[in-house]
Amino acid sequence: MFKKNEIWSKIVSNIKSDVSQPQLSSWLFNSSLKNLDRNLAVIEVPNKFFATWLTDNCISRIQDSLNENLNFLPEIRFTYRKVKTNQQLSPFIQNKVKREDLISNNLNPSWTFNEFITDNSNKFAYSSSKKVSNQPGTYYNPLYIYCKYSFGKTHLLHAIGNKIITDNPKVKVKYYTAEQFYSDFSFCIRKQNLTGFKEQYKNLDYLLLDDIQFFSGRVKIQKELVNLFNTLYESKKQMVFAGRDHPVDMHNLLPQLRSRFEGGVLSEILVPDQSTKIEIIKAKSKREVIDIPDDVVFFLANTTDDFKNLNQYFASIKNYISIYNRSIDISIIKSIINTKNFNEININDIQKLTAEYFNLSVNDLFSNNKKRNFSYPRHIAMYLSRILTKSSFKEIAKAFGNMNHSTIIYAVKKIEKEKEENNQLLVDINNLYALIS
Repeated sequence: MFKKNEIWSKIVSNIKSDVSQPQLSSWLFNSSLKNLDRNLAVIEVPNKFFATWLTDNCISRIQDSLNENLNFLPEIRFTYRKVKTNQQLSPFIQNKVKREDLISNNLNPSWTFNEFITDNSNKFAYSSSKKVSNQPGTYYNPLYIYCKYSFGKTHLLHAIGNKIITDNPKVKVKYYTAEQFYSDFSFCIRKQNLTGFKEQYKNLDYLLLDDIQFFSGRVKIQKELVNLFNTLYESKKQMVFAGRDHPVDMHNLLPQLRSRFEGGVLSEILVPDQSTKIEIIKAKSKREVIDIPDDVVFFLANTTDDFKNLNQYFASIKNYISIYNRSIDISIIKSIINTKNFNEININDIQKLTAEYFNLSVNDLFSNNKKRNFSYPRHIAMYLSRILTKSSFKEIAKAFGNMNHSTIIYAVKKIEKEKEENNQLLVDINNLYALIS
């Protein structure tokens, strides 16, 4: 029988050289080894926030320590501690921060500095963000991060907040989008409680405010933000803003607010290079536990520069896998994320390229010849016509020599089914995609 407390103590001892004392007290001392056998180690934590932090920051060290002490490596899972109403709260919850406080700061615990991939396009923004998380209210106040698309500015705001509350959970941190901030303001105005609004924000140690461009043309909220800025700045409280544009390029922005943004450190995030996007996609697929082949990763990296789109694509991919339980290839990616302008592709092009690829004539694709060297390319061409265009089954049938639309339905279903077992079919489809694209 394993002595769980002793094993966990050894794990903590092995890890403590890698983390700060506040982190040790806040995270590891409030976690424990609940169950342990050769196959599974269950770590009990107060809530999901703890599980995410341990996964992001300590999981590899925990695995190494388990292997070192047990000579085998069980799977690691987390369970959440149930706290009864008459049960004494842990020192962390009691003295530092309550669980609802962790939630109310609006931070996504999975967006940390460790998860942020850097290159020349974002190094200064990354280093500046780390600076303000370690030395608040100094030269980097305010820090203003901007980029045209979603290249990681929101991730950095969350990373700053997560680093701060990890190091010192007593610190009052708030992440807000400009729209949320404006909504709070409008609500307090309607309730004639502007004092409550001011009190809520002036006591913050860190204000992380995203999507500043939302304030464009909204004079009242801009004036209120100027007043809040002055209050926090005089108290040496840290402010970090993020927006789409450089302050000088923002339309309908009050001069006094623009000058305050420009008075701090301005950091632009540029378009990441191809290798960085590939690295980001691979890292995200690992976190999401999705097996994505290298050719699909390369394809995704070429579809967009906007990380918001990539997040939407991943959501679609996960949904597809959960429904169909199938592996992902380029054909499936194109069909579920609809990234290509399908109006640019027509059935005639698909027929011509398919015929050339299989060394046939286009008329051979229209024939009723059921021999495989004719039916196989024909079915692929029908399948590609269905996925790569917005044509209906009837429209595709007409383009293939006025066939019955049920023939097209049969061909598409047949290809979908055979892809699961026929590697050569996948190769042919992907090669044709390359030609068509």
